[in-house]
Amino acid sequence: MNNLSKEEIAKLVKGRRIAKGYTQQEIADIAGISLRSVQRIENADVLPRLYTLKILAQKLEIEVDNSPEQDHAVPVPVNVVTLPSPMLNKPRKLILTASVGLLLTLLVGAFLSQSSNFPETNFELFLFLIAVVSIYALVLFKIWK
Repeated sequence: MNNLSKEEIAKLVKGRRIAKGYTQQEIADIAGISLRSVQRIENADVLPRLYTLKILAQKLEIEVDNSPEQDHAVPVPVNVVTLPSPMLNKPRKLILTASVGLLLTLLVGAFLSQSSNFPETNFELFLFLIAVVSIYALVLFKIWK
């Protein structure tokens, strides 16, 4: 089953809330989220964050299916929600890229400043730097994949 749309989530949350006899304020208090968030979710104004969706599903006793989609033709009960897998958006990727680069630079600097016998030659220094850049490239590949 594809991830549910804002409208489908709104209908499901509102339906389960009403079926359990909760007001919007009561479910907000029980779930530990703001009343405004509950209102916006039920009005399909927003797609709730994964954390919020998990909390609401737990409090409203909605079965959550976190497994990847296997067959589009298989019907799924109305109370089963497939949660989107957490993905990094572009700003997060940029922040993570810069953070890893800075951290790696600081670690290399700390290692080189504490090592009196390394590198003995420029060749060793270049091999070390090649290894560091290769590790950084692999990390970036994983981040931006």
